[in-house]
Amino acid sequence: MSHIEIHIQPRDAFLPYLKRQKRFACLVCHRRAGKTYSCLQDILARALTHRRSGPPLRYGYIAPTRDQAKDIAWSYLQKFTAAIPGTKVNQQELSLVLPNEAQIRLYSGDSYDRMRGLYFDGVVIDEPADIDGSAWPMVIRPCLSDYQGWATFIGTPKGKNAFYSRYTEALENADEWFSLLLRASESGIIPGDELASLRAGMPEHAFKQEYECDFSVAIPGAIYAAAIEKARQEGRIGRVPLADVPVHTSWDLGSPANTSVWYWQVVGREIRVIDCDVGDLGANTLNERVAHMQRKGYPYGLHFLPHDAGRREYTGKTFADELSATGIGQVRVLPVTTDVWLGINALIGMFPTLVFRTPETEIGVDALGSYHTKEVDRGKRIASTPVHDFSSHTADALRYMAEAIHAGLVKAPGVTGRVETPRRRGALQRGGFVG
Repeated sequence: MSHIEIHIQPRDAFLPYLKRQKRFACLVCHRRAGKTYSCLQDILARALTHRRSGPPLRYGYIAPTRDQAKDIAWSYLQKFTAAIPGTKVNQQELSLVLPNEAQIRLYSGDSYDRMRGLYFDGVVIDEPADIDGSAWPMVIRPCLSDYQGWATFIGTPKGKNAFYSRYTEALENADEWFSLLLRASESGIIPGDELASLRAGMPEHAFKQEYECDFSVAIPGAIYAAAIEKARQEGRIGRVPLADVPVHTSWDLGSPANTSVWYWQVVGREIRVIDCDVGDLGANTLNERVAHMQRKGYPYGLHFLPHDAGRREYTGKTFADELSATGIGQVRVLPVTTDVWLGINALIGMFPTLVFRTPETEIGVDALGSYHTKEVDRGKRIASTPVHDFSSHTADALRYMAEAIHAGLVKAPGVTGRVETPRRRGALQRGGFVG
């Protein structure tokens, strides 16, 4: 390999990051701060200078979708490497191979399972709030183990979800994590008059979130965020003891990667949510998932499934039949839901009685915080419709818990899940709890 000189000219705010010695990093930065640009410079410098034995170096840049990864990072990488002789560019795979055989590739967070089994020397995870919270602990983190690779999380706050969890972890583990909180009012990157113009042209809460890095501002249309924040303030998210009472489960079904299961107990006038499984957990069959559940050692009671679990498949059996046949316990199929908001509002009504056990439910709570609506034009009315994304499977699974309790299928003294009357705003709109 010929001698190559690279000159990196980062913004001053990112110099401490580029000089860091710590393995993990979390950068909470305002819009247009230059975080992606600096992180890609960092990947390139490390890819060209790191030395180890074994297979070629491999680095990844991960964005919520492939299109986002391409739009945000691909042109930068091509620009940075254009003058490096011998660089191989694969437009189809969005990857570069440098003269020392180190690879830098862009990946999609919504297809994170495709990274399972790979190794990485380093990754940058951009906007992790928009990526399934299980992607990091279940897939990406294990990919760093072979060569003790590093990871950097970058983004702008979108409520208290997976990204907030990473930032909190960074603050609490300063020996292993580098952290940076960069507000527009302090960075000096955006000129003062431009910043004032931006502030005048958007709602104050949006400015605080996008430019002042305020995690307390929930995602627009957030359904459970405010209720979760209240639970945090009241100390209902934390270390919770297990009680000597049955553990019930509620499921949302899909592909193995989209299946979610909540574990919960009714203890007096309290519902203790003690565990949550999100994604396939390496369990690609029902028997493997049940074996995973049995290893937890919980005294299982009832298992609640959505109505489609009662649909007969080509085998002549239903999912409910197959789950029951494993011997895991009694299985109940919930009736068809005519209006998703009835279940959502039932869960909101129960929230003051919910206690979440951590760290077992952290991924699930992060997903609940990300669950939100969007306004959809349906002819003569505007409806607020829950967005179907990585968070919806986990949110639906806990909603089924509320539906089961509200229907009286589990006795919960004093816990009814009061159903709110849908709000009206102009034309009829189904309204959840907007944080």
